[in-house]
This record gives sequence, structure tokens and C-alpha cells, in this order.
Amino acid sequence: MRSISRYCLNALLVLCLQGGALRLYADDPTAVSQSQAERAVQMIPKKIAGQYQGGQLIELRCEERMAYVVQPTGKTDPQRRWVWEFPFWLGINDGFGSLQHRHYVEKLLASGFHIAGIDVGPSCASPLAAAACQKFHEKMVTEYRLHRKARLLTQSHGGLIGYGWAFRNPTQVDRIAGICPATDFRSWPTTTNVIPFSRQGLGYEIEVEELTRRMSEFNPIDNLAPLAKSGVKILHIHGDKDELVPMSANSTELAKRYQQLGGTADIVVLEGLGHGGQILYESEPLLMFLLSD
Repeated sequence: MRSISRYCLNALLVLCLQGGALRLYADDPTAVSQSQAERAVQMIPKKIAGQYQGGQLIELRCEERMAYVVQPTGKTDPQRRWVWEFPFWLGINDGFGSLQHRHYVEKLLASGFHIAGIDVGPSCASPLAAAACQKFHEKMVTEYRLHRKARLLTQSHGGLIGYGWAFRNPTQVDRIAGICPATDFRSWPTTTNVIPFSRQGLGYEIEVEELTRRMSEFNPIDNLAPLAKSGVKILHIHGDKDELVPMSANSTELAKRYQQLGGTADIVVLEGLGHGGQILYESEPLLMFLLSD
């Protein structure tokens, strides 16, 4: 069996771990077997593909990165509202041909919403990733005439990516839905892992010592005030037994801080659930939140 690089072992730890198939811990990458690591890495697609009931997939390039938009083939929402997937691949076929967010995507399409995403890798809320996301947002608004305020659907490490763009562009965000999302990179992937995880041309370009000194400048959970001021609504669903991305540090703490800032943030607590499970992919409260006015 071919060997796996240290980068791949790190990268797989930032995957959305589907259905509890893998239980990985950022402080112990050597605990992951080679076969598990290879499967996790292969889950990230190398091409844009997918078929949808009620939707047409359009493959895009933005900032030389893979991207896409799925257009409804039936009615179109009069406001041309849309949901932005973080990480990008949950709205298309993964590397094994499965569409992880099919339930959400097809329900949204049936209501006339567009779905979109861009590949910025496991970029951990870096400024360069946020800038690439902003270029994508501009493309969606200008070329596809989508609503200026996006609705974000973030999962696992996608929480850092989505919030990393959102707090820098709060007037362009309507609401943020989170599925066991990482929002505090001190908790996950931990401060020392942020720099090696967030490469692929969209890293921080600083050393961990400087990142530590400038923590409050970059960490999403420390930058909620702009979102609260803009009236961005937040809903997370999170398992209270999640050991990989702990609910207390990433959802409970965010909701507490956000409410103290005058914002609206709620958590649907999934009792007894870890970092995976089918319930994460069929949550009616989450779907209603994304669809509601």
C-alpha cells in the first residue's frame, strides 16, 4: 500500500467526518490507520459533479479554484436567495460519488434557492481564504444575479471557513447555519495546527508565534461583533458528546457571546451524539432556518 504524506494525515483531520465513520483527534494524527487516512483524503472530490432532483449543476472556476452553482430547474425564489456550502464539496458528489447534503440541497432547490460553493481547502479562517471567498461572492451576485446577502451552511471545519469570510463581510450575510461547526481554532484544530493545516496557497503566511499574538484578529469566535451589528441570525445543531469539535467551546460559547452582543443565536442540542450521525443531515430545524424569511 502506498504511503501517506504528513500533509494528508493532517488534512484528513479537517474533513467533515461523515456518519461517525472516523473518530480522529487533532492532537494524535498517528492514531489514524493508513486505510482510514486514505479513505478520508479520497472523500474530497477532485472534480465537480452531481445530479439533483430539481436542480442543474454548473461547474465554475474562480480565483483558479474549483467552484459551482446549482440552479433550480423549477420555480426560482423571487429574491434569488442562495445557500453557500462550507466546505464546498458537501453540496456536490464527494470522491466516492455520494452527495452528503442531498436532503438539504434538494429541499432548498424545491423552494427556488440556488446552492453554491468554492474550494478554499482547510484554510482555518485565513485572510487569504476570505479574500478568495469574497471574489466568489462577487461572482455570484454580479454574474448570477443572486441575493447580495448569502445564507451560509457550515459543517465541521467549514465553520472556520464560513465565519472567517462572514465576520470580514458582515453586511453580505443573512444568516449562518452550523452543523457541529468549528468556530474557535484554539479548540480545533488547536493553535499549533492552524498554520500547517491552512496552506494550499491560502495560508496565514506567518509563524505560530505571531498567530498566537494576533489571535483575536483572526479567530472567528473573537470577531462576532460585526455580525451582531449587522443582524445576522445564527443557528447551530451540535452533539453534546462531540469530542472532536466540542459543543461547549464552539457552539455554546459562540451563542453566549453573540447574545451578549445583542445578536440572535440558538443551538439545537443533539443529546448523546458525537461528531457524526444521520440526524446531522436531516435536521428539520436547520432546514426551516435556512428557508425562513
